[in-house]
Amino acid sequence: MTLYTSGDWTIDSQFILTKAVFDFMCDKFAVLKTNDTEVEVNQVDLTDDNAFGFCQVDEDGEFLVHIHNDLTPELYVTTLIHELVHVKQTLTGLFDYDRREEEAEIWEFILSNKFWDTFQSATFYHTPWGNRVYNKNVINQGVH
Repeated sequence: MTLYTSGDWTIDSQFILTKAVFDFMCDKFAVLKTNDTEVEVNQVDLTDDNAFGFCQVDEDGEFLVHIHNDLTPELYVTTLIHELVHVKQTLTGLFDYDRREEEAEIWEFILSNKFWDTFQSATFYHTPWGNRVYNKNVINQGVH
């Protein structure tokens, strides 16, 4: 599986968390690692949608994960894990909506805790890309 990014990146503008979560999830679910499809993470303002994120799959089998661009790092990681679980579910043939949401909520709780246990989160918070104001300035200067 190949990771792409798009959108208005105000969280994790250097893609450190995004890549770390993607690699973490590929290690947890072999179907993500071995599948030859693409997943695009799109940070966007989802205020009007009243959602932290959602996952779509196009007619070519490529996934587009939309994530609200004003989340804390903790909510961002949890949401990205949740949406990548939906990618896994689609690849393994789980399409029942209620079952998908129930399973994704269980996995997001378990895996977000495991992720932060293995990720050096203190390092993230002490670097400039952990700061939304810095991220917006970087994007406004065209360093994306």
